[in-house]
Amino acid sequence: MRQTNALRAAISLAVGLFITFSQSHAATIGLLALAIFSLGFAFTNGISSAIWGKGLVAIEAMPLTVVSLLIGVFSLMALSLDSNLSTDGAQTAFIGLVTVWGLVAGAFEMYLARRASFKTTSGREYLMSAILSAVLGLLFLVAPLDIVSAVGFFGAYLIVSGVQLGVAAATPVSSK
Repeated sequence: MRQTNALRAAISLAVGLFITFSQSHAATIGLLALAIFSLGFAFTNGISSAIWGKGLVAIEAMPLTVVSLLIGVFSLMALSLDSNLSTDGAQTAFIGLVTVWGLVAGAFEMYLARRASFKTTSGREYLMSAILSAVLGLLFLVAPLDIVSAVGFFGAYLIVSGVQLGVAAATPVSSK
């Protein structure tokens, strides 16, 4: 779990910093960042499950890995069709994909937190990730965001999530 959190933190922070220091917050930047994040997340989860996962833990990681892979592929498809899409089409694709990612990841990580028990360290780590993802998905679902704000909020989510996962990865394991 610690290695997975460290890898996920590195991906989140790298993509979040890319968005933060990008001069453009256009839909194409958002779609590119979402594609890199989602495919990196899927790759990290898949490899981590294969190497460090055992039994049910490895199987439980697969649904979120598949959803992340699909979000990444759809982001790349929307990015490649960007010249054929209107500006509103690329913006709609970005907002829709981030909404789906946030809500699905939040719900699934909430399930993992509940399964691990909220009293355990891993349960609390999953709970924190679930809350961050769900808030992102709900924000994109409810608030009417312009593309600059939407890409900015996605970047902020990545930075906060990356820091949280980094802290979770660096926290010593208790002997209890």
